[in-house]
Amino acid sequence: MLEIVAKEVQVRQLGVGDLAACLDLAADRAWPREEAKWRLLLELGGGYGIDDPHGGLAGTVFLTEVAPSIGAVGMLLVAGRYGGRGLGYRLMNEALAAADCATVFLYATEAGRPLYTKLGFRVVDEVVKHTGVGTRSTASIAAPDVRKGGIGDLPALVRLDQQAFGADRSMLLRRVLPIADRVVIADGGYVVAWRNLGTVHAGPLVADSVRTAKALLDAALPEGSSTRVDLCSGGVAELSGWLIERGLTAHPPSPLMVLGEDLPGNRAMLLAPFTQALG
Repeated sequence: MLEIVAKEVQVRQLGVGDLAACLDLAADRAWPREEAKWRLLLELGGGYGIDDPHGGLAGTVFLTEVAPSIGAVGMLLVAGRYGGRGLGYRLMNEALAAADCATVFLYATEAGRPLYTKLGFRVVDEVVKHTGVGTRSTASIAAPDVRKGGIGDLPALVRLDQQAFGADRSMLLRRVLPIADRVVIADGGYVVAWRNLGTVHAGPLVADSVRTAKALLDAALPEGSSTRVDLCSGGVAELSGWLIERGLTAHPPSPLMVLGEDLPGNRAMLLAPFTQALG
C-alpha cells in the first residue's frame, strides 16, 4: 500500500471537475453527499486538495474570499484511512499561505478545533444549529411588512448585508440568489431560503430586531418541510425558543473562530450564516 506523508505530498487547487471525488470523500467520512454545496464552493474557487495515490482525494479544504480581504474556511476533510498523518495541518497551511486575507474565519467542529487553535485561531462567537420539520408558531407575531425578493433586489440586499457583515459580500449574494427557493425582505433585514438534499436552509439571516427576524423566517420557511437554521449567538435565546416551538431541535453549539483582524460589522444583526462553510 502506498503511504502518504504530509510534508511530501503535493497540494493542488481544486476545480469543478473534482466534484465527484469531493462527494466520495464526504461519504468516506459519513458526511452527506451535498452536491449543491460542493459545486458552489468549487465554482467560487479557493479549494485545495491532496490526491489519493489509489484514486480520488485524500483530503480537501476551502478558503473562500467572501468579501474583500475576508476569507471563510470550510470543508476541511481527510479520508479516514489517512487520519493522524498531518494532512489537515498541511492543507490549512497551504490555504492560509495562498490567501490574501486580513481576516480568516471558520465554524469549528470539536474534532477540528485543536488544529485551528494550534494555527492561531481564537474563539469569538458560536453558532447553534436548529433542525427539524417546521410548523407554524402558535404565538402571533407583531410583524413588520415583508415582501418577496429576487435577483433584482441585489443592491438593496447588499446594503442590508453590509450593515451586518461590515464588508461587501455582493459576489457571494450574486451566486446565492439564483439557487434560492425564496428571498424575503423587510426594511430592517432579509433572509434567503434554499434547499440542500431536501432540507430548507435559512441563511443568510440579517435583521435589526428579533421581531423582524421572526417575520422574515415565518414568511420564508414552508410549513411541514425539513428545515435548518444556524443561529449566531445574537439570536440564540429568544429566536431559539421560537424555532423550538415550531418543532425544531437545537444542537450543541459550534465555535466561530477567527485568525487575524477581528470580523467587522454589526454582529448582532447577522443572525444566521449562509452555510458554516461560507459564513
